[in-house]
Amino acid sequence: MKYITLALLLSFSFCFAQKTYEFDTLLEYECRFNTTKSDTTVTQYLYTNSKDNSYYISVRDYDSLHYSLNFYAYNKYHSQVKVIKSKLFKSAEIDILDCETIHNSSSKYKFRTKEYDFVNLKDTLVNNTLNKTYKLSYLKSKKKKKRRKIGTIQYIIKPNTEYYLPVLYHITAYNEWDKERNIPNGIFKEYIFYNYNDEITNHYKLKEIKHTAVKLNVTKPCPPTMTIQK
Repeated sequence: MKYITLALLLSFSFCFAQKTYEFDTLLEYECRFNTTKSDTTVTQYLYTNSKDNSYYISVRDYDSLHYSLNFYAYNKYHSQVKVIKSKLFKSAEIDILDCETIHNSSSKYKFRTKEYDFVNLKDTLVNNTLNKTYKLSYLKSKKKKKRRKIGTIQYIIKPNTEYYLPVLYHITAYNEWDKERNIPNGIFKEYIFYNYNDEITNHYKLKEIKHTAVKLNVTKPCPPTMTIQK
C-alpha cells in the first residue's frame, strides 16, 4: 500500500511556516520627494541588520494613529501592513500573520544587473568630513535611459560605519551588489535619486542611528496537502 502526497489549490489540511528576521539598527531619515506636482518632506524609519542586508523594514506615517510598515526580503517576500504608532517602537517582536498581506517577490528582472554597474566616485565633503560616495548607473545609451525612464542612485556613506554591510534600499542595487561586491560597506548618510532627466526627485538625509533588538515573525501558509491512498 502506497501513500502519495499532492499539493492542491483546494485544501484538506494546512501547515504554516514561520520565518524570523532580526534587526539590530533603527535608522531615521528625512525624505524629500520632489515632483512636478508637489514637494513633500516626510520622516521615514528603516529597521536594518548590520550583518545581513538582504532585507529591511520601512516605516512611514499612515494616519494619526497608524504607521505603514513595509517589509522587504529581496527576491523572497514583500508585505505592507498598518501598525499602531503607540506600540511599534516599544515592541521587541513584530508579527505579520495575515497571509493575504504577504506576497512573493522573486525578481524576474535579476538578469538586468548586466545593464547596471556601481561606480565609485571621489569622496564627498559633507560638513568638513570626507564621505565615501558611489552611484548605481545604467550602462545603456542615454536615449534608451530616457525611453525606459531609468534613473540613477547616488549613495553618500557615513564615516565610521564600515562594520555595516551596504544599506541599498533598492532591489536592483542589492542584486548588483550581491553579484559584484565592489562598493564600500556602510550606512548611507544621503540617498539621492536622479530621474532620467538627471533631476533630483528623492533625497534622503540621515537624522539618527539607534541600536535596537527587534524580531519580525512572518507566518506564511505552506501549500495545502491531501493524502491519497493507492
